[in-house]
Amino acid sequence: MASIAMTVPYLRTSMLHIPRRDLVLAVADSLYLRVTIVDADNPCAQGIELSGGIGGPSAVFSVWADIQGWHDDYGLLLPRCGQLLHSVVGTHPSGVVGAFDFFLPSGSLVPWPRRCGWAVQLNYDTYGAEVLTTGRIVVRQIGAPFLAVTPHLQTDDYIPIHTDDPEEHLFA
Repeated sequence: MASIAMTVPYLRTSMLHIPRRDLVLAVADSLYLRVTIVDADNPCAQGIELSGGIGGPSAVFSVWADIQGWHDDYGLLLPRCGQLLHSVVGTHPSGVVGAFDFFLPSGSLVPWPRRCGWAVQLNYDTYGAEVLTTGRIVVRQIGAPFLAVTPHLQTDDYIPIHTDDPEEHLFA
């Protein structure tokens, strides 16, 4: 189980900069994520008070496929975001101000590609929302329970590479 806690600011010094955090998880991991939202981008900031109720604040943890795309005019590789893989609404832990807990059970990461994007969005009422933090998830495929260890060379999709003879494998 991967247990991660992070603190993110609600009011940032620059609205153009969204905090980025990258995660590395194994394909068989479960994930427990606690996001604490503080009022400002300041080391002395306090957690924000979240009042519940119908249409009140909630937070959503979303994960999507992140496939490398094309180059822009400056030579940077721009990611192309694909389909939504997972979306979880956070729960308020009792006794913790401004926090949301997210949980992904073991086995949730099995169908995910090796590189995914993620974001936490705060929905503070029915009409307003703001992305608090974003990042990338690298899913380690090594040690996956569904993969057999074989001595032959394989493609990225774990397909054995054959020679002209279909019964002969190339060995590592």
